Amino acid sequence: PLNMVLNYLSDAAGFIVVLDTQVRGNVSVISSHPMTRDEAVNLLNSVLNQNGYAAIRNGRTLTIMDKNDAKSRDIPVQVGNNPASIPKNDEIVTQIIPIRYVDASQLVTDLSSFVSPQATIVANQAGNSIVITDTQENIRHLVEIISAIDSSAAGETEIQVFHLNFANPNDVATELGDMFQDRKSVV
Repeated sequence: PLNMVLNYLSDAAGFIVVLDTQVRGNVSVISSHPMTRDEAVNLLNSVLNQNGYAAIRNGRTLTIMDKNDAKSRDIPVQVGNNPASIPKNDEIVTQIIPIRYVDASQLVTDLSSFVSPQATIVANQAGNSIVITDTQENIRHLVEIISAIDSSAAGETEIQVFHLNFANPNDVATELGDMFQDRKSVV
């Protein structure tokens, strides 16, 4: 039973386990070698994830809660768009993914079929970034896709600077925006 695993983890690894929800379920774990504390927490996250729960680690304290509730709690926030820097584990985090060349809102729409049902994903228009809360393994997969799409758009993007001698830049930007309403990247 998961309760016994949590008690053992508390005794063996010195964690303080706080239950924010009643934990039910069984798990079978076999290891021929001792595990480090981090390996034990990663394994616990995997087991909890499979049973609809999550563990939020704060120092020695592990708070166990329903996976859906974990998304709105004090979980780690990561920033980056390099998949290699995102571990393949079941820890729930919020990842801010900066986008360089494509529109973040359109990317969120395009990626909807690749996002896990438990994830929360939104586009931040002001920063042209994507904010996603999910397991790091799922986020890593999405970041791999996003990086491929974003870097392939780099070859299609061209930036030109025009020096204006007799016009107000704001007026020109407004006019161009009106002319190219469906192509926001022109302005």
